[in-house]
Amino acid sequence: MTTLEDIYSSLAAHMIAGLMVHDQMASAYYFLNLKGYGKCQVYHYWCENKNYQCLKKHYMKYHCKLIRDQQIADPKIIPSNWLNYTKDQVDSNTKRNAVKTMMSRWIDWEEETKRLYAGAYVDFYNLGEVEDALYIGELLEDVEHELARVKEYYIKLQDCDFNLSFIIGEQECKEEKYKEKLKGKM
Repeated sequence: MTTLEDIYSSLAAHMIAGLMVHDQMASAYYFLNLKGYGKCQVYHYWCENKNYQCLKKHYMKYHCKLIRDQQIADPKIIPSNWLNYTKDQVDSNTKRNAVKTMMSRWIDWEEETKRLYAGAYVDFYNLGEVEDALYIGELLEDVEHELARVKEYYIKLQDCDFNLSFIIGEQECKEEKYKEKLKGKM
């Protein structure tokens, strides 16, 4: 039987992995000179970190315990061969394919997160931990909204066949948008 401690440990480990995903995506986008996408990932890194800190605080406040650590695998978002190149050596086809791959991986990550949170919600409820179920329900709702936005954006990119002119043309606007969202948070 799954315990309260097991659920919180899994949630915390997944959130730390999420920090790694967004951090590596931000680095990859900055390397590709896609500063708007990079700033977007920095914003999501900040949101993940806030959720992780709140999860730890919630667990400690209501259960008077520290969350048990788990081993966390490196998500390996950035291809290892990129370490052999400089930004100016990246060709447009590599950039285009990287955007497609990373957007797809982001969707996969958020879908995995949604499944984990939904499972935790049910587990908490089955354990009679209604407050914990309600708490994770709020996180689940946030993930569902983020997933819907990312899928919608992915379809927009598909519709233009991941056109690099379109992608590059959006960067300044996206950078400003996420710079504004991050004001006062960092």
